[in-house]
Order: sequence, then C-alpha cells, then structure tokens
Amino acid sequence: MVELWHPQRKLGGAFSVDECARRLMHYRYAEVEMMRALLQWIATQPQVHHKVEFGPIAYQDAQHADMLGKRLPELRMTEGAQGPYPLMTSPKMDPPNDEFVAFMEAIQDQDDPILRVMGIFGVLKPHLATHYLYHMRATDQVVDSPTVRILKFILIDEEEHIQWGRAQIEELADTPKKRRHANEWRMHLEEMLTEAGGVIGIRGSDDDE
Repeated sequence: MVELWHPQRKLGGAFSVDECARRLMHYRYAEVEMMRALLQWIATQPQVHHKVEFGPIAYQDAQHADMLGKRLPELRMTEGAQGPYPLMTSPKMDPPNDEFVAFMEAIQDQDDPILRVMGIFGVLKPHLATHYLYHMRATDQVVDSPTVRILKFILIDEEEHIQWGRAQIEELADTPKKRRHANEWRMHLEEMLTEAGGVIGIRGSDDDE
C-alpha cells in the first residue's frame, strides 16, 4: 500500500509537564495584565478609535487567559481549579519574577497615549507571540497537542493585535520628536523585559550556569 500521509507531529519535546504548566501560568499572567491595562485606559485614552478597539482586544486577551486556565488542570495544575472534571478551569497565574511585575506596572502606569500603545502592541505582544510560536514548535506535538492548538488560536488574535498596534504607532508618532520618544520608551521596556528574563523568567546568565 502506498503511503499518502506523512505525520507532521512527532513524540518528544523540550518541556516536561511541569515546565509546560509553569510557562502557561506565566503566559496567563501576562494576558490578564494586558486585559487590565487596556480596560483601565479606555476612559482616559483620548483617541476615540482606540477606546473602541481596546474593549474587544481586552476581551480577546481574557479569552486567551481562559483557554490557558482550562489547559492547566490537564497538566496536573489542579490547585484551586473549579468546575466538573474534565471541564475544570484553574485560576493560577504567576509572574515569573518581581522584575516582570515591574515591567508590567511600567506599562500599566503610563499616561502618554503613544507610549501605552507602544508598550502593549510594540513590545509585549510581539514578545509573547515569539514565545508562543516557540512553545508550539518545541513542545511534544502529540502529548501536548492541546497546548499547541490553544496557542495556535491565540496567535491568530495576537498577530492581528500587533498589526493594529503598529498602524496606531505610525499614526501617533508623526514627528521625529514623537518617534524618538516612542523608540526610547520601547528600548527602555525591552531592557526591563530582558532583565526579567522575558515572560518565562529565564535570563541569559541563568542559562550560562
């Protein structure tokens, strides 16, 4: 018999069950904090079209957090989980470290409209998208296929959010001074993010040890 299908998914991956759960808790924390930032900005963001978009984007971030929360009990993270098995949802979400908390607070406390957009859509969401894509490719494609599917759906939204945000940054940074100010903020946040070891909390020096 001639084979007409070559399996794309292979057993074996870079993460243990515990490591996968740890990363998902960090992803969930980031998604929830992004949602909170966007919702708290709606009243004070001067651009009406930003007010209109922040709500739906925050809702989608909340959906991402919910999907990740439903996956956690399946990864043996059942502490505080609610609902009947197998439809349990975990409330667990942890920042990787205090430095990442400080990074999120720096974004959330920003008053400048363009710097708000830069923080979420120019720094954090691209960072998360990179980690989600890596996780999808590095994890066990068979055993951890539910996580792959969840991240695949989340990435669709995140890529749309990133494209929208880039357009808003181009629109708002319409002078050399504004663009320089936005880029300086981006570099500052990227330094904070590097110091935190990103959303997974793994710094370069940690890998060297």
